[in-house]
Amino acid sequence: MWGGRLLVLFSCLAAGALASNSFDDRLRDAIWSIVQNPKSVNLTTFPEELNALKPFARHLNMKEPKEVPREVKDLICSACIVGVEAIVDLFLLGYDIVSIEEVALIVCDLFNIEDHDVCDGAIHNYGPQLEYILENRRLTGQHACAIVLGDGCGDTEGVNSWTVDLPSDPKPDVQPPMPPSLDSPTMKILQISDVHLDLSYTIGSNAGCDLPNCCMNVTGLPDVPEDAAQYWGDYRCDLPAWTFKKIAAQIKERHPDIDYIIMTGDYPAHDVWIQSRQNNLAHTKTVVDTVNEFFSGTPIYPSMGNHESFPCNSYPTSNVNGPDNPEWLYNTLAEYFSDWLPQEQLDQFRIDGFYSIEVSPELKLIGVNSNMCLTYNFFLFLEWQDPGAELAWLVQELLASEQKGQKVHLLSHVPPGNDDCLGSWGREFSKIISRFEGTVMAQFYGHTHNDEFMVFYDTEDPSRAVNFGFIAPSVTTYTNLNPAYRVYTIDGGYEGASYRVLESETYVFNMAAANMAGEDSDPEWYKLYTATQDLGMENLFPQSWDKLVRDMAMDDELYARFLRFYVQDMKQKLRSKYDILCSLVTTSNLDKSKCEEILGPAP
Repeated sequence: MWGGRLLVLFSCLAAGALASNSFDDRLRDAIWSIVQNPKSVNLTTFPEELNALKPFARHLNMKEPKEVPREVKDLICSACIVGVEAIVDLFLLGYDIVSIEEVALIVCDLFNIEDHDVCDGAIHNYGPQLEYILENRRLTGQHACAIVLGDGCGDTEGVNSWTVDLPSDPKPDVQPPMPPSLDSPTMKILQISDVHLDLSYTIGSNAGCDLPNCCMNVTGLPDVPEDAAQYWGDYRCDLPAWTFKKIAAQIKERHPDIDYIIMTGDYPAHDVWIQSRQNNLAHTKTVVDTVNEFFSGTPIYPSMGNHESFPCNSYPTSNVNGPDNPEWLYNTLAEYFSDWLPQEQLDQFRIDGFYSIEVSPELKLIGVNSNMCLTYNFFLFLEWQDPGAELAWLVQELLASEQKGQKVHLLSHVPPGNDDCLGSWGREFSKIISRFEGTVMAQFYGHTHNDEFMVFYDTEDPSRAVNFGFIAPSVTTYTNLNPAYRVYTIDGGYEGASYRVLESETYVFNMAAANMAGEDSDPEWYKLYTATQDLGMENLFPQSWDKLVRDMAMDDELYARFLRFYVQDMKQKLRSKYDILCSLVTTSNLDKSKCEEILGPAP
């Protein structure tokens, strides 16, 4: 989130009159005014066209997302390209990163992009990595803005022109999925995602603050009683540690038959401007320790969210040298995960954060580090073509399983079709899934905080759905959501099992009701829905998910029911029906053809 907002911030330096023929000159004038005499700079220093950005700058993509008009997107894109080039020019002229950070802070304050302390903290957190990137690559605005903004901005063709080789081995004949016999053994899997613990959560603090995250010991006291942070949590904030501990205890009591647990990342809170390496690691360790306390002896398999690193979204590959090398993160997390993964997998994880493990001779689980596709990960500016060679590695892992007749489950954080994932990464990932549809039996993601899914189609025959991914709802209430978790029933545990997901059940508790009952009463969990029963699905095979999207496009009652689950039994101002359904059939943001086929032209 913050990576994209910083691009907007830096871009404001460059958002001169785009119709002007002297764009570069006006840009240099604005920058040099700040560099040479920052105290004299005011809003009139900048071209008045910047006023078009101001309504969208504050909390862009954060608490109060706004639909950005096409003309404003074009303005942001053009401003981004020239702004990045201006930053590069300043660096080449000998200005150090501290000077560039000061310029950015002045712009942030002038245009009220965020609270001063938020701007100051975030800018200085990201500055050192920007310096490393500028020192090691001739960065261009065309490339940087194509990565971060996408949507046709900059040299999108250049940053998306790479491919990953598929094996020369022929794809096995497709075997249509078949339901197992009614008396076949099954397994239970628990998915926990997006906990976003807040160790600074303070009861009685201001939950209605104007910061990216509230209810903390730095947000002060509320002006009105209803803005006081409550015991169990608040819809405007991240989750207290004691609430997560109670959640883990209640899951353990309610589901004693869990065979294994998948953790799909994002353990620290959204207080990105006051974070540090130690802060983020402490949040992750608290989550790990809590899960271990209640699920000792239960196999647990982790993947990383974009918030585990510092600053958030920052995932350089192991090729990066010096203080930005990610070994501080991977080595420490490997220590935390030492009760969860064997030594061989921990050693593999330490390299670039991905690993594979055989749960049984019939089933392999692969932890994919999808932060390698995260467009807000500025280290993609250095290496955007399959960073860490992760997708090439994934192909070999799946090929080895295919040759052994072994089934595979994938767990990750960022869904490949999400706008936060580089389009070419999602495209190549989708090709891999299509090639190995007979091997990959299930996929599990998080990141969006909403309860949704994603359908994959045959790259040779797009009319045929070949796979799908679950996108689990968040444990955190951030923002305006009830805490949730997911339990899956799997066809597995016996020779010849398909290891397909047979059922999905989502559980929530109402945060408002829990706070009203008080700290002496445990939150009351209830089953929000069972996928087959409440979505009218015959089974959870790929074709059924495709049919569900098509049915929802025509059936407003069914769609309304889905939306209730999508927002974890809350009411929210949501994106358009077109955008929500489109995301369910998009596995690369470069390709919206399924949206047009099912939903018609975009409005």
